[in-house]
Amino acid sequence: MADTVNALTAAVNSTLAKLTPGEDIAEADRYQLLDAIDKLRVAVQPPLLTVRNLCFGHHALVAIRVAMGMGIFDAFASAKAGEMSADALDENTKGDKALLVRIMRVLCANHVFEETGVEKYRALPLATMFASGSPPSEVIKHFHSDMKASVHSYDYFEARGYRNPQDAYDTTFQLAFGTQEHYFEWIQHNPEELHAFNTVMEIGNRSLEGVQWYDYYPWQEKLVTTSGPNRVLLVDIGGGKGHDLSGFKRKHPEIRDQLIVQDLPKVIEDIQEPLIEGVKAMGHNMFDPQPIKGAKAYYMRTVLHDWPDKQALEVLRRVHDAMATDSVLLINENVLPEMNAPGFSSSMDIIMMELYGSLERIERQWLGLLEKAQFRVVKVWRSGFQGTGSNALFEAVPV
Repeated sequence: MADTVNALTAAVNSTLAKLTPGEDIAEADRYQLLDAIDKLRVAVQPPLLTVRNLCFGHHALVAIRVAMGMGIFDAFASAKAGEMSADALDENTKGDKALLVRIMRVLCANHVFEETGVEKYRALPLATMFASGSPPSEVIKHFHSDMKASVHSYDYFEARGYRNPQDAYDTTFQLAFGTQEHYFEWIQHNPEELHAFNTVMEIGNRSLEGVQWYDYYPWQEKLVTTSGPNRVLLVDIGGGKGHDLSGFKRKHPEIRDQLIVQDLPKVIEDIQEPLIEGVKAMGHNMFDPQPIKGAKAYYMRTVLHDWPDKQALEVLRRVHDAMATDSVLLINENVLPEMNAPGFSSSMDIIMMELYGSLERIERQWLGLLEKAQFRVVKVWRSGFQGTGSNALFEAVPV
């Protein structure tokens, strides 16, 4: 066995030496490799080490968030130097040197920086991602808040007899933040959290696999309309800052029909760059009557997974009431497999539960939800590549 392990170690190190940092790897190959790495880790890691890693795993995110608050990443970015001493950092950051050194230890251990000497640090590629205003820094802010909800999960379920949440207004989020508001109501008067959330949605909807719904759904055939030029082609409900529709229009500039993105007024106000020509933004609460009547298509991407069935049905009924007889509903969503759900998807399911009292649904749960809302599913379209993003498109019509 020792010879096998030594040979495997040598093979891994040899392969690593041949990899160029940032090398372009096909996404399918990348996920297969990462899966193999995970399986290898499980095979060789003893149980007690696994327990230790589980217990200490959250400290990296906490250290990054604290470092952002102290201005460590900004100090490196401003200095335009790949290497800085603790003394130099102390002069250009908040707080004191003692805390700075302790935070830097965690960041170095997690390959954000590396130590080049005693209290001397070099920024690794990951460190450049967390300067103020960068999308990854906003991701850290958002999931740091989610962590606060996570740590209250045990108390929440213990007090409720370990029952599955059914109410969007009774979740670990309300317990952790001492509020009766829904998460989406709460962030409306917490601008930093709102901006972080919107950024996470924007990043998440830039499909990691490079495959969008309009790449595998025959929209040219399915969304043909003869109702005249004034008919809206597609309404993107809960579409954030319009990233999805902008990508659609950018790839298909020949589209002359109206495209409308809807989200809460505060989200629409957070749009900082003009939308691409042909895409219009509209402030709208999806629980209110849908103002765009008779559009050819109503589209939602990773919106309903934020809501338990009770509220999801309310949203779907508002859409149903606005549809024409030839309108189409397109639901672009995460679909959990019945077995062997990947870690990302199963963790997303827990996040939906903690923040929203909702869930990531398996296919039959989606079909049942749409049936209750008086829709008939025409087809479930799939991209052919199951990565970490929304991986199915439900095409449905009103009944």
